[in-house]
Amino acid sequence: MTLKRAAILVALLPLSLAAPMAMAAPKADTNGDGMISLDEYQAAARTRLLKFDTDGDGKLSLEEWLKRPAPKNAKRDPTALFNRIDTNHDGFIDTAEMDIVSKKRFERLDKNADGQLSKDERHPHKKGAADSSQE
Repeated sequence: MTLKRAAILVALLPLSLAAPMAMAAPKADTNGDGMISLDEYQAAARTRLLKFDTDGDGKLSLEEWLKRPAPKNAKRDPTALFNRIDTNHDGFIDTAEMDIVSKKRFERLDKNADGQLSKDERHPHKKGAADSSQE
């Protein structure tokens, strides 16, 4: 699979996969500046997903993936979603593949494209925040 095709597949992933990370601002904001950088966002996403890495190998197998709680608004088959994220088709979601997904989500949330997520971008449902209805 080419990198371009992998990027297209990741772009098609449901936004619910990384959506909870948008709400995890206090933990993700490791430098305390009130903003979330891409690095902070990806580190928080990896930490969140790797909680389900029961064998401690630094990646998620399909079995581990299926044991994690499904997002409330999940609409896709979790096995199919796993297979889409596993772009190298090795049977695992590694940190590089996690980073691809979280980067796409970060870019969607970063409405002003400044490379930082503000409180309004992290909480689009609050008054005065950027409209996220097009996601």
